[in-house]
Amino acid sequence: MAYSQKFNPDALPAHIEPDKAAELLANAQGQQRPPPPPKGGLGPAPGAASRFHSPPPQNYGHGPRPNINSMNRAPQHPLPPSSPANVLPPSGPTSDDPQQLLPLFRAANVSRSGALSESELGSALVNGDYTAFDPNTVKTMVRMFDRNGDGVIRFEEFVSLWKFLAAWRELFDRFDEDRSGRISLEEFEKALTAFGYRLSRTFVRVMFSTYESKGRRRAVVAPYSGSGGMGFDLFVQACISLKRMTDVFKRYDDDRDGYITVSFEEFLTEFLQLQE
Repeated sequence: MAYSQKFNPDALPAHIEPDKAAELLANAQGQQRPPPPPKGGLGPAPGAASRFHSPPPQNYGHGPRPNINSMNRAPQHPLPPSSPANVLPPSGPTSDDPQQLLPLFRAANVSRSGALSESELGSALVNGDYTAFDPNTVKTMVRMFDRNGDGVIRFEEFVSLWKFLAAWRELFDRFDEDRSGRISLEEFEKALTAFGYRLSRTFVRVMFSTYESKGRRRAVVAPYSGSGGMGFDLFVQACISLKRMTDVFKRYDDDRDGYITVSFEEFLTEFLQLQE
């Protein structure tokens, strides 16, 4: 088997819930959680984190390849604790108190509609080096926190979104060991391991390069300070994407052996839904 029977992959705390993950990491390392850093611009929101499930067990997908004929499957149908010296913290509220967030919300809502469009939300979210959030990360935030599906973020949704990102910022800072304000390949690999994944170095490198390259392409227009690595917005995007792919895989992995059989159309359907 790919993992011990006593290790239930569906009973693990969800790493997508960042405050829980930070607490588990602190307990595992035998140290207390550091005080929250300034959050200016950047948890889990009630109802948002619960949409996700737990990560796979440590050895998931590394067991012996099963015999297809014996699988008995049904037929398939056709921020470091303090900012680096050369990087100023982004301006904005240092608390997730709704009263402090209201001025930022109003300033971003240039349409005066009472709700933030995707572009307006993007103007309110910046990384520690003042670079704007990747558009796909902003789009993901809208999809996660737009509770009524109207395509915009109202103030109460904005407060929840802010708290979610603030909690992820604490995790980001924990793994940013060199205090560069960016996540290196080695730091990214440690983060995924801490979240419960056991992935090959080759795959981690491919995933890291995929998301880091987005930041590099954006830097052509708006250069960032530093020598490369994955920014906060792309770190969050990468972790959420990996979690979603894992959840899709697990829906087909009935016996939890790390292998699945899917039809071509099932694969295409799941892929298209992940792009939405």
